[in-house]
Amino acid sequence: RGVKLQLKQKLDTLNIGITSEQFVVLDTISCFDNLYQQKLSEIIMKDKSNTNRILKVLEEKGLIKKEFGNVNNRLVYFLKITSKGKKLVETVIPKMKQFITEIFTHINDDEIELLHNLSLKFQSDLIEFSNDSEL
Repeated sequence: RGVKLQLKQKLDTLNIGITSEQFVVLDTISCFDNLYQQKLSEIIMKDKSNTNRILKVLEEKGLIKKEFGNVNNRLVYFLKITSKGKKLVETVIPKMKQFITEIFTHINDDEIELLHNLSLKFQSDLIEFSNDSEL
């Protein structure tokens, strides 16, 4: 919990125009193709109304867009990151990696990269598991 708070505080000091909670959602969207609100809510562990509120802000700021599609014969909108959103993520992630490196001086860059990649894999596997369990 202490690391999460430190990362949130650091992200807030970067003055990127969105909250740390909104950035987490933006970063998550940037990592997945064909992600829709229900799956996003599961990944970030937020209820639908909280997720919707965050998505509305990100869309108003031009960081994400919604594209309609079908999942299991249901109409959903897929969440896509815009070029403006990608640029923001690409600007912030290196700064956050540097901050993590400063906090964890005993962890090298390769290990940080491995941790990041494992985190993405866990998220991807959770989505795949959720998709399989809906059948």
